Amino acid sequence: MSNTALVLKMYEHFGNGAMDKIRAEVFHPEVTWAMPGHHPLSGTMKGVDEVIAFFGDLFKAGITVDDVHFGELDDGTVVEKHHGHGNADGQEYLFPTCTTYGIEDGRIKTVQVHTADQHGVDRYMWSRFTLKSVASRLAED
Repeated sequence: MSNTALVLKMYEHFGNGAMDKIRAEVFHPEVTWAMPGHHPLSGTMKGVDEVIAFFGDLFKAGITVDDVHFGELDDGTVVEKHHGHGNADGQEYLFPTCTTYGIEDGRIKTVQVHTADQHGVDRYMWSRFTLKSVASRLAED
């Protein structure tokens, strides 16, 4: 299977909600997924469980994706270009995005998201996710 086909398989399973298949067939056990920014979903997710939990949050964010294109570099890295769209508080957001996928042992091992409008992504995500109150956060300790 080509590296691009592996990434497309991830998209297919994600679209069908088949996270168990992503876990078993697509992700390397040591997968990392890096999301830039200063918002509740930013950071580097490490391991299959964290990345799949991150997928759940992405779904909750309400972003739709179109104009998706793939290419494979000479080192096997898969590059994906797409447009993300969101609507929050009556404002339309457009997120031109590029994502790179590093493949190892026939599985996706490293993912890095690159966005053209980081400030827009930050504003959008903060409008979709709010932190618990300080009292609630302190009560968890």
